[in-house]
Amino acid sequence: MNRRHVRAAAVCGLVVVALTGAGGCALLPKPPIAAPKSLPTSGTVTEPESDITITSCHFDVAFGTLEAKLRVHNGNSRSRADYHGAVKFRDETGGDIGTVSFTVDGVGAGETRPVPVTDEYDGLERSRPKHADAKCKLDLLLKSNDEING
Repeated sequence: MNRRHVRAAAVCGLVVVALTGAGGCALLPKPPIAAPKSLPTSGTVTEPESDITITSCHFDVAFGTLEAKLRVHNGNSRSRADYHGAVKFRDETGGDIGTVSFTVDGVGAGETRPVPVTDEYDGLERSRPKHADAKCKLDLLLKSNDEING
């Protein structure tokens, strides 16, 4: 090795020692990457069971109609929703009177809408309930959410 190469290697070694504080090469640690304090969300989306409430349930004996009133409240924070389902009507003994399907389209985020559910009783006269009191139960609930707009 000639003198010039030795001198160049010595200078390089001094530079490395001066920069790293030790002999040899060292990798400088990367600065930590800070995680965001909260992740961005796409908004709150609720289940249909928590959005629909039966406010009244009635069997009109004179006219033979099943009547229920629902309250649909879209609990989503940023998206519209469509609801589909059924109301099962039962008499005072728990026997099935009938089932009425319903659809509610385009309920805005946070919006509450009253929904009447009515149909004619299609049972036989001998099985018609004697009292107007009926019990209602929600069944087969589906909720489809529109895309959430940021």
